[in-house]
Amino acid sequence: MPPKISRVNDFLAIDIGSHSVKFALCRGQNDILRLERLIHMPTPPDTVKEGVVLDPQLMGQLIRKTIADHGLKAKTGTLTVGGPQAVARTVRLPKMNYATLSKSIQLEAGRYLPSASEDHYIGFDILDEQGEQMDVLLVAAPRSQVMSRLDAIQASNVGIEIVEMEVFAQQRVVEMTRTEPPTDGGAYALVDLGGAHTQVTVLRQERFALTRYIPIGGDTLTAALRGYFHYGLEEAVEIKHNLNLRDLIHPPSEPQENPPLRLLQPILDELIREIRRSLNYYQSQMGDDANRSGKVTEIHLLGGAAQMQGVEEYLTHKLGVPTQLVKPFETPLVDVSKLHPEQLSAGPLFAGVIGASAVLTRESLRNAA
Repeated sequence: MPPKISRVNDFLAIDIGSHSVKFALCRGQNDILRLERLIHMPTPPDTVKEGVVLDPQLMGQLIRKTIADHGLKAKTGTLTVGGPQAVARTVRLPKMNYATLSKSIQLEAGRYLPSASEDHYIGFDILDEQGEQMDVLLVAAPRSQVMSRLDAIQASNVGIEIVEMEVFAQQRVVEMTRTEPPTDGGAYALVDLGGAHTQVTVLRQERFALTRYIPIGGDTLTAALRGYFHYGLEEAVEIKHNLNLRDLIHPPSEPQENPPLRLLQPILDELIREIRRSLNYYQSQMGDDANRSGKVTEIHLLGGAAQMQGVEEYLTHKLGVPTQLVKPFETPLVDVSKLHPEQLSAGPLFAGVIGASAVLTRESLRNAA
């Protein structure tokens, strides 16, 4: 069993999204992740696109001001990267030793990247060997994406100790909060309902089997409300969050007109069709295994748009796969005693940044579980 880590100094996790920037000031102590402060700030318009910070100076000002205004004092921190250009997947390669793969990974990775491998930071981990082949976890992120985020945070006086993929943080928080493994040892899906897009990730036996980005997110719904009803931004967001998707499954006993909900229903249904296509594609690639241990048996929802009322029930109803919200505040591995009570209902919004926080105490948390 690996040694337990008992980090007591405060550290800061930062998750930069297209819709908001999340901050988690944390302390790892006695095998528990103690959340000292959670903050989320709106991302300035047109500042982040496909994971790249287009205006690092403006983003840096937001980060520095938030840290100063909210007393987020920490000398070390973690930063996540993600978006359609980032890659985390399991690939099968000819068997070779670690040193040989280190020299050839740029060439091997080029087959799976959307652009030249030289433009990416690339990492890998050999998972196992099977005869003359081996399974390798390939991780890559565009240099422009990583550097734009580091440039934004450079003047904040927080030393970034770890830069990791967003999907790793999401996987970690699900593993922290779940009480049982997937049914029959099957696969599960992470569905991140973000602002600009929805990310679907399928994991089988803790390995990344599929990641897909769908260009429909919470901002799509907000824009539809604003365009049709001429709402202001804040009004449209409030109306969206007050809608109850359960009414699409079980209509009220007395018919009620709900034009905003009816407007958004076809957009939600299109998103669900794309999620279904993603799951079907994964299962088609698995062949016969998909009917046994490879079948997706559960879906975990996170992200800001996952705060819509009844969204997990609507996906369960439409997809036929049990769907649940990620609830990072409902695990004994996370101490929430210092958080404001109103924040405890925003678990899906903060799930990713909490998962990123736990990377600095992951051995402690794993042992505690």
